[in-house]
Amino acid sequence: MGILNPAALPFVSLLGVLLLIYLRQRTRTRIEVPSLLFWTDVPEDRVRSRRFRPDLLFLLQILLLLLLIGGLLHPYWSRTVTETRGDRQILVFDLSASMQARESGVRRFDLALDQARDVLHDLAPLDEVMLIGIAARPQVISGFTTDHRLVLHRLESLRPQDTGTQLELGIELALVQRDRAGRQAQIHVFTDLPANQLSLSETPQQVLTYHRVGETDDNMALASVHVYQNPFQDYSQAQAYILVRNYANRTKTATLRVELNGQAVFQEAFSLSANNTRSFSLGGFTGPGQLAVHLESEDALAVDNHALNWVAERRSTQLVLVSPAAHLHQELQQLSRVLPGVTLRSTRPEDFSPTQVSEQDVVLFHQFVPDEAVPANSLYIFPPVENSLFPVLTEAADLTILDWNDEHEILHNLQYVEALPFKQARILALPSWAQVLISSKTSHGEIPLALTGERNGHRIVCLAFDLDTGNLTDSDNLTLLVLFLNALRWLRPPNPLDPHLLPAGDVFFLPTDAPLDGARLSTPQTEVQVLEADTVPLDRVGVYRVEAATYRAELYANLFDEAESNIGRQIVDETQPSVSSGVRTSPEAVQREIPVEFGQSLYWLAALLLFGEWLYALWRSPLEGVS
Repeated sequence: MGILNPAALPFVSLLGVLLLIYLRQRTRTRIEVPSLLFWTDVPEDRVRSRRFRPDLLFLLQILLLLLLIGGLLHPYWSRTVTETRGDRQILVFDLSASMQARESGVRRFDLALDQARDVLHDLAPLDEVMLIGIAARPQVISGFTTDHRLVLHRLESLRPQDTGTQLELGIELALVQRDRAGRQAQIHVFTDLPANQLSLSETPQQVLTYHRVGETDDNMALASVHVYQNPFQDYSQAQAYILVRNYANRTKTATLRVELNGQAVFQEAFSLSANNTRSFSLGGFTGPGQLAVHLESEDALAVDNHALNWVAERRSTQLVLVSPAAHLHQELQQLSRVLPGVTLRSTRPEDFSPTQVSEQDVVLFHQFVPDEAVPANSLYIFPPVENSLFPVLTEAADLTILDWNDEHEILHNLQYVEALPFKQARILALPSWAQVLISSKTSHGEIPLALTGERNGHRIVCLAFDLDTGNLTDSDNLTLLVLFLNALRWLRPPNPLDPHLLPAGDVFFLPTDAPLDGARLSTPQTEVQVLEADTVPLDRVGVYRVEAATYRAELYANLFDEAESNIGRQIVDETQPSVSSGVRTSPEAVQREIPVEFGQSLYWLAALLLFGEWLYALWRSPLEGVS
């Protein structure tokens, strides 16, 4: 016995309310009368006592309340039942790009699908099945069910994607579902990956039945397509670098074709020896636009034979200098003359207002930090002691560089960072939104000499050291000049009309401030659909377009994944891990306790009691009239 709804227990207080109502009815008002003469003839036994004596109607109402409250509590009693259940099977299906490779004209995905059909066909009627699909992310396609036809329908509706795979993550998800169920389950893995390439412990392998498909290594692929063009270069100065790799164990021939906005700009037939690479370089483009690269080759996998990139048009950028130092204005004026597309505008700190800049500007604050937020990307040099953005602890001199983050775009491929010239720096407390770019060490510990981050949707770079006269134009300070130009390039706002280049399998996050009501998304399969979320998963290679009332975005998804293009899946060790053969166990009879609720019966009894109370009240009314 028990209750399923303890939240209804406060309703028991209604019993006390009913008792108070009855007591109130027996309370009599004291009235002064001149004589008790009229009461002397009334017999003693006809005078009602003041003491409360519950009658049958009161008891019926108490019982009625108890039945109603009991129904709200959802009472139950336990019953032992015996049920028969079969095995549990979990199907983990690889949906990565390599499953599109063809074996004698048949896709590996279809070969794996046939094996999965055989597994479903051999199941007993009481066996439960779960289906998990795994590509860039694992997904439970179907939970445990004995409806094998439903699982087969969902299995046949799956399609391989143009992404890499996280197969181990999918197997771990299957193990979690297996342990959560509290019952033994066999896990079937359908993939083209060799079992010895999975980093799994021996215990999981004992519950795996591994179904591997695929043997051919016949594939050539575009390993990378890169367009090198810094923000200060025009499209005619852009240079495209294309890398082609032959993953087959024999020499293959192919034709590389490059198109700019649909017009052919390059085409060359070539041959490539086994397991070798070849690079192509082309430039001198006649205009900006989409650069489409096609590798025409007879191989087993076609998804990695096409790639997209973008040749940008140079845009004008205004560099706004806010500094009290005249020498810095002169040096930047010299630099702007040799940087195409960069114009310089200077103002003094006391004359600066955030309304003077736009989203497409880059603002350089020297020895000054405004109190108000600036709606543009900003570079801060030697911020003052009292400022609202970078807390200054103290000053230091003769510092040496301790470490730097060479993975950041500003310092990428920048040599001799330790040769940066500075004599004086301010020790800053690192803000929560920033990361250290270059660091030094003092008695205060490790301190940032340069930091970067994003705040209020805008990029920020801060140099804690000052620039002396001639630092940027002195030929001995080439490292500082390159650092300065790299920072400007990183801060330069992207052209909102340029497409975003992303790897297939990635997720594009739309801006939080973009008005996306009624936004529509077109995919590489030319499907147009209403955008219901603020993310776009890039599961296919090609062009995605997001169109809203005031927002546009174009996304290029490419597959440059050696693990997917190398479809030969060479087995390093001939000794394969032992995997289970999926031995079937007989159906199991299990006893368990189930709650049987009887609150509904209490409601029926309450209705019957209410009807009886009404009959009793009708019968009692004439009697009281006679008395």
